[in-house]
Amino acid sequence: MPDIWRKHNAAKKHVLSLSAPGASFEINAFHFGPTDTGRKVYMQASLHADELPGSLAAFYLNRRLQELEKQGALACEIILVPFCNPIGLSQSVFYEHIGRFQLPTGQNFNRLTGVPLYENLLTALQNSREKPGADAQANLALIRGKMRDVLDAMAPARLIDELHITLLKMACDADIVLDLHCDNRAVMHVYTLPQVWDRGEPLARYLQSECQLLAEDSLSCSFDEMVSTPWLKLQSVYPEANIPLPCFAATVELRGDRDLTHEYARHDADALVQYLNQQGYLQLPAAEVAPMPPLRCEPHPLGGLAYVVTPCAGIVVYHVAAGQWVQRDQLLAEIVDPVALTVTPVTAPVDGFIFATAGVRLAQTETKLLSLSSPDDIGSVGLSP
Repeated sequence: MPDIWRKHNAAKKHVLSLSAPGASFEINAFHFGPTDTGRKVYMQASLHADELPGSLAAFYLNRRLQELEKQGALACEIILVPFCNPIGLSQSVFYEHIGRFQLPTGQNFNRLTGVPLYENLLTALQNSREKPGADAQANLALIRGKMRDVLDAMAPARLIDELHITLLKMACDADIVLDLHCDNRAVMHVYTLPQVWDRGEPLARYLQSECQLLAEDSLSCSFDEMVSTPWLKLQSVYPEANIPLPCFAATVELRGDRDLTHEYARHDADALVQYLNQQGYLQLPAAEVAPMPPLRCEPHPLGGLAYVVTPCAGIVVYHVAAGQWVQRDQLLAEIVDPVALTVTPVTAPVDGFIFATAGVRLAQTETKLLSLSSPDDIGSVGLSP
């Protein structure tokens, strides 16, 4: 018999108004816990809609949050969006799911370039009679209020921007924002800001993340940075004001896109619950509190990220896999051309940790093959398209 779980309440539906005539895209958000505590957690999965491990984990997370809510164990509002990108869910070409990019525009769904949240927020603060001052709590209320006002005032002309604005409205005033993704062939890894690593380290420990990448701003307009970096930027604009960093936001990469198992999903859901308990956003029964695991790897600067690309076209033969440490000039892969009868080596540009491989079988020139994280900043800027 199928395993049936009757949910205690239906998801709140957010319909995207810019859907084509006769079509309807809607975002389903599950809400848990009290809404009057002034504290909030927001978690979403599959912004890249073909990255499904986070959505599978959300299935188990939903169950657990229902149980904890019935026990009165939730100390704040928690919003969970298991499929946050209905646009990408609908996109298939020749039987292949295309969820990373919007097909009409070619835009990466995790590049919020059409939503000037920080720019409009700064303008709103500059035009406001009330300015950030010495009171951190007053500044928190002021800035979050302006964020909500700015998002409410936006009138997007594109469907992808409406999607992003709808999600940001739910996330902008949260204390914790977790954007659940995955890579191609990868180990667990996490992206966040160095200034909030004290809140990120317990998450990495519970998830048993094998690679942590820190940057103040990746310059990629990723979802997590849209809600976290404005606070850093405002601290620079108003240096005399006591502006806090109230939002811990992270992109969590739940291994690879084929790592869809109940075992992984249960582990990840439990790790997130353990983290929220450790941070005080819910209260587990004492018997269910797990000891915090050791940190598997100290964080690396995002400036140490190296995308290893192929110098030529051909068949890719990998010599390493995700989860391995490599040394500079070590052989990572070979590109075989059975017509020219050549074998071209691809070597490591620096010492570092292979946290993902693209899984490409036939490479074109400049195709990304591997993602390598060095503990040293090598001047890398930005993320892959």
